Amino acid sequence: MKVDMHIHTSKSDGRDSLHNMVEAAEARGLDLIAITDHGPGHGSGINERQALETKKEAELLQPNYHVRILVGIEAEILPTGEVLLDSREGLDIVLASYHGASSVEAYYQAVLRAVTDPKVDVLAHHAWVIGGFEQAGEYDDVLIERMAAHGVAIEINSKHTLPSWDFLIKCRDAGVKYTIGSDAHKAADVGSVAWAKNTARHIYGDKGLFLP
Repeated sequence: MKVDMHIHTSKSDGRDSLHNMVEAAEARGLDLIAITDHGPGHGSGINERQALETKKEAELLQPNYHVRILVGIEAEILPTGEVLLDSREGLDIVLASYHGASSVEAYYQAVLRAVTDPKVDVLAHHAWVIGGFEQAGEYDDVLIERMAAHGVAIEINSKHTLPSWDFLIKCRDAGVKYTIGSDAHKAADVGSVAWAKNTARHIYGDKGLFLP
């Protein structure tokens, strides 16, 4: 199954319209995509009402395409660990990500709480912090345990080549499912998931893909 479950449109910080992103997905033979524009709290984020408007637009487009179109949101994780999303009602999928971490410790303290939020389906681009991408093994085991307990999947992000193979192997062994995302911000990048797809195949085999 060919999927790309992390796509941004011009409604947030993407360059292209929903229609153009769907056209690109169809042209590349994808079976399923998720439109996940940034949510409240991001500099170019949209609110829940706007996300539901996107879903209505997608429903009108859907009969014309083979690719299944999901619509959700990429919700911001605050420094407190709160997920900045009032409600997920009507949304197909909720990614949660922390863009503003000042340190590795601050990042983990926030995401350790965020993954216990019942609104969250997926932790996106794990270990992205200001100044680089880092993981801390002393926190990862606890994080994976909480993700497994709360049914939160891990995103394998092709754009940032995250997370590490060691982390994903631990996720697999703990029963944590995964998603694949390009983090595309323009039509040309939709479906650019070769790294994520190859990583998933080697680690998870044919099992473990999270589907809402």
